[in-house]
Amino acid sequence: MAVRSLKRFVVDRVDPSVWTPAVQPADQNAPKVAVVGAGPAGLAAAHELSLKGYRVTLLEKENRPGGMLTCAIPAYRLPREGLTREIDALLNENIDLRCNQQLGRDFTIETLQEQGHRAVFLAMGSHQSRRLGVTGEDVKGVIPGIEFLKAYNLHGENLAAGHVGIVGGGNSAMDAARVAFRLPGVESVTVFYRRTREEMPAYAEEIEAGLAEGIKIEALVAPVEVLSQGGKLTGVRFIRNELTEIDESGRRSFKAVTGSEFEARVDTLIVAISEQPDLAGVAEDLQRTRWGTLAVNDESLLTTRNGVFAAGDLVTGPATVIEAVAAGKKAAAMIDRYLNGRLLKELRKVRLPSVYIEPVTAEDEDGVVAERPESPHLAVSCRKSFDEVELCIDEATARCEASRCLRCDLEFTHPE
Repeated sequence: MAVRSLKRFVVDRVDPSVWTPAVQPADQNAPKVAVVGAGPAGLAAAHELSLKGYRVTLLEKENRPGGMLTCAIPAYRLPREGLTREIDALLNENIDLRCNQQLGRDFTIETLQEQGHRAVFLAMGSHQSRRLGVTGEDVKGVIPGIEFLKAYNLHGENLAAGHVGIVGGGNSAMDAARVAFRLPGVESVTVFYRRTREEMPAYAEEIEAGLAEGIKIEALVAPVEVLSQGGKLTGVRFIRNELTEIDESGRRSFKAVTGSEFEARVDTLIVAISEQPDLAGVAEDLQRTRWGTLAVNDESLLTTRNGVFAAGDLVTGPATVIEAVAAGKKAAAMIDRYLNGRLLKELRKVRLPSVYIEPVTAEDEDGVVAERPESPHLAVSCRKSFDEVELCIDEATARCEASRCLRCDLEFTHPE
């Protein structure tokens, strides 16, 4: 079933006020909690804590809330009108949102505690692009992927021109490529990836959409040097890779092919190989991991300082939006237990029972074979704008698809 399309159909037509729980104003003596970062994890935690009657101070580095939803994911994937409406629905009178507030510059964990915040939740995400680590990458024209996306999404700035190259194969790389394709002054866009196209971690639909729009993909290549003249980017020297035999892990690695180096003309190079947390401003006594993330207790989400919690991409590294939301909700539950002197442990565990469903033989007259409906898409010829590309199914299609659901009365999970 096209479950995602059905969810989209409902959410597009129902105002958030319908599903947003009513909130009671927090008592003036209610405990204060500081949430640093207004991305998916921070917003989810702040909302949950506000419903429990806490006074929440929500601090955001950028000029608006949303985190990666706002600053990285482009409007053609996530229309801003709907996003703003849903973020506004999460905010209420128990949440004091303060934008343009950066940890280490405008406040510290210590100052938050001195201001009476009895718990601090760190949810700054992973907004720092990793470097290539090759000669010459500091020249003008080489731009970190997140910086490029933020420049346009938050400020409307165009940092790309001419022939644009993107190094990377994940969703950030494809977002950067498809944004660049839409910008004036860009002549061509090419994505360079070290493995095969089939191994690119970006969503398959994003790759297909990019190819349809005219973006090129050069697979099995790796940059070895950024070329410049007079301090200005002129191109990149790459080397071709080849796959090795399948190793013990069950997958193929790759190795450089000797003598296969070639140069590609590039006027703008966007580096989108991965992201990591920016821990500048984070107290040194908070333990880090070898991956450059913040260390926490897996169950309680407590850091190595009492009363300071962390979760989301800051802890796991880049992950999905829904994983960040889940982490924020868990953090809120743990903070609530902490402030009430309760044991910091999972509130409930879900057990999947063994279920047997009696098979039913369908007769020919019981129904007709139908293809899973595909969401309509904006015509490729119209995609030089930032209008939404994947559109919503119509009501007739939604009703037909929903009618195919057979046994909604079955409950396959239950709490212990």
